[in-house]
Amino acid sequence: MKEIMLGNEAIARGAYEAGLQVAVGYPGTPSTEILQTIRQYKDIYCEWSVNEKVAMDVAIGSSLGGAKTIVVMKHAGLNVASDPFYPIAFMGVNGPLVLICSDDVGAVSSPTEQDTRIYADLFHIPMLEPSDSQEAKDFMRSAFEISERFDTPVFYRTTNGVSHSMGVVELAERTDGRKPPFDKTSPKFRPQGGVHPSVMHANAHDRLKRLAAFASETPLNRIEWGDRRVGFITSGTPYQYLKEMLPEASFLKLGLTYPLPEALIREFAGQVEELYVIEELEPFLEDRIKALGIPVRGRELRPDVGALSVEILSERLEDVMQTFGKEVPERRQPLPGVIIRFPTLCAGCPHLAAYYAIRQAQKKIKEKDVVILGDIGCYSLGIAAPHNMLSCAFAMGSGISVAHGFCKALQDPADKAILAYIGDSTFLHAGMPALLNSIYNESNMTLVLTDNSTTAMTGGQEHAGTGVTLKGDRHTAARIPAIIRALGAEDIHEVDPYDLKNTSQAVKDAIGYQGVSVIIAKGACRMFPQKIKSPAYHVEDDLCTGCGKCLTIYCPGLVLSGGKTEKGKNKVAIDPFVCVGCGLCAQVCPTEAIQAEGGRENA
Repeated sequence: MKEIMLGNEAIARGAYEAGLQVAVGYPGTPSTEILQTIRQYKDIYCEWSVNEKVAMDVAIGSSLGGAKTIVVMKHAGLNVASDPFYPIAFMGVNGPLVLICSDDVGAVSSPTEQDTRIYADLFHIPMLEPSDSQEAKDFMRSAFEISERFDTPVFYRTTNGVSHSMGVVELAERTDGRKPPFDKTSPKFRPQGGVHPSVMHANAHDRLKRLAAFASETPLNRIEWGDRRVGFITSGTPYQYLKEMLPEASFLKLGLTYPLPEALIREFAGQVEELYVIEELEPFLEDRIKALGIPVRGRELRPDVGALSVEILSERLEDVMQTFGKEVPERRQPLPGVIIRFPTLCAGCPHLAAYYAIRQAQKKIKEKDVVILGDIGCYSLGIAAPHNMLSCAFAMGSGISVAHGFCKALQDPADKAILAYIGDSTFLHAGMPALLNSIYNESNMTLVLTDNSTTAMTGGQEHAGTGVTLKGDRHTAARIPAIIRALGAEDIHEVDPYDLKNTSQAVKDAIGYQGVSVIIAKGACRMFPQKIKSPAYHVEDDLCTGCGKCLTIYCPGLVLSGGKTEKGKNKVAIDPFVCVGCGLCAQVCPTEAIQAEGGRENA
């Protein structure tokens, strides 16, 4: 039986067929669909953990219990998970354990671009990289087999090019099997100072030697002989681009990319006239091949950042194209008439309301310079124009601690109001210890926590604050106000962000508090888990003075109507297909020109 699948769906299917029993992770594009697909398989336990570090801990515990386990995250999440992962990589596993990490090449949906392959080297563990949906499925069985055979976690790395492309996949039946729980009296998972850590380190190096020999034997790595004038060493999506461009060339296609198959590389390199290595982002393969003393060209033929494409590689490999009598294809031109705009928050987003309320409060405290330290979520769009609200955004939960550190660095903080801005999912991910630290160490800052009751930026996943699990079970939700009180905060303001007057006043009052003050602005996301759309508002044209005040909300539902006032000012209209009826603009309009459906008739 065959199906067309996304790479992420194929990974989920492959894990199921290989006998997966426990799957944990944290949502993050481009990895999210893996666990969302796995939840359909009733005989697999799966969960969204509160963050990637916790997910890794859960996965390690599952492995100790004997289960076949995967832990899933995006590249930024691996930084969070690395703390517990490092020791288990040296100790080994009980049940097979696979870490699946999806790199967002080109930072399509991320604040940073990162090449996580270096983690395989750092952790001394094998790394698999599929090139298409069929391999994405098949490699999962191989990953579990390698984990069990070599007593090691396996790093299964994909990119958005594989995760979000589709291909035909041949399905197979599920196989089951579970190991008994670990021996709790064994010293294997109980490192002690002195000898034991050194032995673990030595064992990891010995394991790498055995894996390197395996890498030259396994069909995961294969030579595809063609014209031997040109040979490419490649993996992942670059392999697909090169095969499309130059199918006549010879290829060493790597599926197990760490440790490198030295014997296979030497065999291949010795039989081609010109050797190239093509990969995305860092020269991970290239540097290690050169370290073997094998001359190879690579980095100078490709960009150091961003995703590759047939067009980019064709231009960079023009000489090679000419070797095979091929012309460099012209770059595809952008579609005509497409308007280029900044990414923006959705119409009616509670972050739009909270940002506007903060700006209004700023006007009331002109004696203070307001500095807002940001975080990671939909609200990160507040960094860009037209909002220009956040001065920085580093990592999940970091905004609070950065604000605290900034506060402590100031010699004369009296002229500044320091705010941290965070969302509910991010607060539960990594914001709680940061807030505890700020309170414990007597910071003087204001935290604005906008609770939209979802993990919106990655597609509306549930979290502990909603009380709904990945499997759809409902439990008692985490009570964010109670958590904040338990952490020691005393000045807490709970507001409706759509009540602009009260929210703005709460911000002003919180800034005036000496110590850590917290504003909890609770308003549901208008898009997830289901779209919230009330009747659209409209503009009474004869009442609109063209003052433009409503446009300062920066709601995408507000547009210029094309009409003008007697003084030549542009009038405003509301796009009824975009408007969700939140009423923010009506509260801002000084002439009551913006009204709910039927509002004027009922006045």
